[in-house]
Amino acid sequence: MRTSAGVLVALLCAAVTALVPTVAAAQSPDQPAPEYVVAPAATGNVYPIGAAPFHGSLADTGIDVDVVDMEATRTGNGYWVASRDGRVFAFGDARFHGDLAGIQLNGPIVGMAGTPSGRGYWLVASDGGVFTFGDAAYLGSMGNIPLVAPMADIAPTASGRGYWTVAEDGGVFTFGDAIFRGSMGGTPLLAPVTAMIPTRSGHGYWLFASDGGVFTFGDAAFFGSSSGRMADERVVSAAAPADGRGYWLVGERGSVHLYGSVGYHGRIATGSDEPVVAIAARPNGDGYWLATTPGRPSVGPPLPAGSGSGRRIVYSNSAQRIWTVEADGRVSDSYLVSGRQGVPAPGSYAVFSKSPKAWAGHHGITMDNMVRFARGRSLAIGFHAIPTYSDGRPLQTETELGQFRSSGCVRQRADKAQRLYDWAPIGTPVIVTP
Repeated sequence: MRTSAGVLVALLCAAVTALVPTVAAAQSPDQPAPEYVVAPAATGNVYPIGAAPFHGSLADTGIDVDVVDMEATRTGNGYWVASRDGRVFAFGDARFHGDLAGIQLNGPIVGMAGTPSGRGYWLVASDGGVFTFGDAAYLGSMGNIPLVAPMADIAPTASGRGYWTVAEDGGVFTFGDAIFRGSMGGTPLLAPVTAMIPTRSGHGYWLFASDGGVFTFGDAAFFGSSSGRMADERVVSAAAPADGRGYWLVGERGSVHLYGSVGYHGRIATGSDEPVVAIAARPNGDGYWLATTPGRPSVGPPLPAGSGSGRRIVYSNSAQRIWTVEADGRVSDSYLVSGRQGVPAPGSYAVFSKSPKAWAGHHGITMDNMVRFARGRSLAIGFHAIPTYSDGRPLQTETELGQFRSSGCVRQRADKAQRLYDWAPIGTPVIVTP
C-alpha cells in the first residue's frame, strides 16, 4: 500500500495511552529517565522518546506487516518505516517514493537507508539485493552472488553517491564512492552483526553485533559497547546523532544503551508480544523513536526436552522435525524433514559453512541452500532442499518428508530450505536430539 502520513492517520492519543510511565529504574546511564510499559499492538508501532515528535505508526491502520527498520528524515520531523516484504510507510515530513509491494523477493528486506537529500531511500535484502527509490542511485549489489552470511544492513556515504552493505558475519561490501575501511569478515564472531552506521565524514563506520559488541573502522571512534551486558536480550539496532560523537544501542525488549556524548531520554519495556526492531534518532540527538513489530506466537509441537536455549535450530532425529527458535524462546517455524536415522549423533553443533548450491558428486545431483553443521565420515552434514537430478527430478516427494530418506544430510521443502538459509548465519547453534 502506497501511503504517506496524510493517508495513514494514527491518532497521537493512541500512542500516548500505549506509553504508561512506571517507576522502574532507568537503563544504561546512571541518571533518572522515564521507562514505559508497552501495551501490545496489533501491528508495528512507533514510540517517540525525548523530544522526538510522534507522527503516526501502523498500529491503528490494520495493516499487519513485519517491521524490520526505521529511518529518520534529515530534519528530525519525520520517519519512514520499512517492512520485511519491502513495503515502505512515510510519516511526518518523510515522503513516499515507492516500495516493493507485491513484488516477489529472493530474500526478505533487512535494512533501509535514506539519501542525504531526504528525497529517496535504499532497501537491502538478506540476499544482498539493493533496491532504490526517489533520488537514491543504484550503484551495484551482492544480489545473485553467493554470500557466506545473510546481509544485515545498508549505510550511505556522505555524498549519497555510494553505500556500504554489511553481512551478519561482519563482511563489508562497497559500492559507488564508498571506501572499504575494513570488516569483520573471516573473523569468528560471538554474535551476528545487526546494524551499521557511517561516520559524519564518511571516512569510517561502526558495526554493531546482537550481543552488544561494537567494531570501529576508519575514523569511527570507539565509545564503548554492551558486550557481556545484554543477558538474554539481543541488540537489534543502533543510531547516532549527526555529530557522530556517540551512539545508542537498543535491545529487542526496549532497553537503550548509550555511549559517548549522546543523551538518555528513556526506554520502553516490551517482550515477545511486541519486540523492538529499530531505533532512529533526531539529528541533534534530543530524542529518538523506537519501532516495534507484531509478536508472532510459537508454532508447531512442543520443543523436545533438553533442546537448549537461546536462538538456535533444533533437530529431532526420531521425529524428523526441525524447529527454529528465536532468542526469546519463541518457535518461529517448525516442519517435517527427511534425514538418516541416528545421524548425526545427538549433541550440540553449530553452522560452519553455507552455500546456495551443493553437488553430490554423482548422477548430476544438486542440493540448494546448503547449511552445514556437522562433520560426517567423509562429507559434511547439512540442511538443504530436496535434492534433484540433472534433469530436475526430485529424489523424493514433499509428502515423504517426515520419513528417513537421506544418506546423511537433512532434506527440506524448497521454501523452508530458503528460509533456514536466510535465518541461520555462520555460528548459529544446532541442537540434535534423539
